[in-house]
Amino acid sequence: MSQAQRGAVRKPRAEFKPKREIRWGYYSSVVLLIALLAALVVYGRQPLLEMVDRPVAKVAIEGEFRYLKKEALSHKVKPLIDRSFLQLQLASIKSELEAEPWVARVVLSRNWPDQLTVKVFEEVPIARWDDYGFLSAKGEVVSAGDASELLKDLPKLNGPEESSALVMSSFKRFNQLLSAYDLVVTELSANDRMSWQLTLDNGWMLELGRDQLVEKVQRLLAVYPETLKEKTAQIEAVDLRYENGFSVSWREPINELAAAPSQQ
Repeated sequence: MSQAQRGAVRKPRAEFKPKREIRWGYYSSVVLLIALLAALVVYGRQPLLEMVDRPVAKVAIEGEFRYLKKEALSHKVKPLIDRSFLQLQLASIKSELEAEPWVARVVLSRNWPDQLTVKVFEEVPIARWDDYGFLSAKGEVVSAGDASELLKDLPKLNGPEESSALVMSSFKRFNQLLSAYDLVVTELSANDRMSWQLTLDNGWMLELGRDQLVEKVQRLLAVYPETLKEKTAQIEAVDLRYENGFSVSWREPINELAAAPSQQ
């Protein structure tokens, strides 16, 4: 190795520095802010507001509608547009629209220079309620209005209106139990004394009484596959308001199944 080679010093590699990404959105916002401030200085506050704060010229109604009509919503919104673009009271408009039947939620947004966008989410009916309304996914009773005919294929629930959430949760619980046996609740009612009655899709009516509702349904299902299923067409109703058993009402005169003597 030569003297020159022994005395050579290796230069360190230059550190790689990635190119800094240009934040166009940030710089655009800064430029716009500077332009607005400059306009404010040149023209003054009031002329600038007049240029920016225009009357609302367009209202866009958005959403997927099955029960609501877009034209009716547009007609409802128009009287609420009583101020200019920047002065609109969005909270007030939102509150007014969400008070309408079938409207679950409303999202409002301003689209410069002069458009208000109204996105509407419909209520999702889970079941009919009595003869005038439906239960929402929250278990709230809502008036169906002109759309009641569209709900005719939904299960029907009845009960004291203040107990609607309980009726809804009970309906779901009963269906969970029955679904394993390919049975579905088509009608459920609770009277003022909270005595419960079910109608199933196989035509049976079940009288449950006021307590131990789940246990009574489970008692019926325990014997259903081997004892009752093959007699489905012959059975009209099952009375489960007994401490340890139940009785069966037949569509034609047939000896009833055994029932416990003490009725609740």
